[in-house]
Amino acid sequence: MIKNITSKQQKVLKYYDEYIKKNWFAPTYQQAWDDLEISPSVVFSHIKNLDKKWYLISSWKEKSVQILSDSQNIPLIWDIACWEPISVYENCNDYIDVPKTMLKWWWSFYWLKAIWKSMINAWINSWDILIIRKQDDVDNWDIWVAVMWEYEDEEKATLKRIFHNGKDLILKPENDNFPVIVIKKWEVRWKLVWVLRNY
Repeated sequence: MIKNITSKQQKVLKYYDEYIKKNWFAPTYQQAWDDLEISPSVVFSHIKNLDKKWYLISSWKEKSVQILSDSQNIPLIWDIACWEPISVYENCNDYIDVPKTMLKWWWSFYWLKAIWKSMINAWINSWDILIIRKQDDVDNWDIWVAVMWEYEDEEKATLKRIFHNGKDLILKPENDNFPVIVIKKWEVRWKLVWVLRNY
């Protein structure tokens, strides 16, 4: 996933890496502008390009930059359908690096690739990378990987916002073009904790 970067992007990456190691947080764009002598808009552009090339992770908060050099490998388990359920299988031959600061819980972490568009209103699109953690207790209205056994005893899974009413599990898509699913034989295994956008 790592791609070549320009000399200017490398300069910005080195600056952010050294600044974060020294101060424990990222600089503002104004601070980077002063130190690097380039405009905040150029800093922002370099940050977004470095994010796309998997050298760091950023968000709309300018101090939330995470350098991927201090990272941990987590395994791919399978692609996950965001529409109708697909068969569950494991494939741990592929890994992704994520910042250790993202993995502050003790649960086991994995990643999935999203398929289809039933969760687009939750900002989850096809081929986005989903960081999930293993968790047994259900938090209603959060987004989970739900596993069901209503397909001739074959395990199938889907990614949905869930609600447990004490009897059935209600799987709600984040797209009005897809139906709500109600299942009786189910298990929730992984909770969504992070979405890495695939540009």
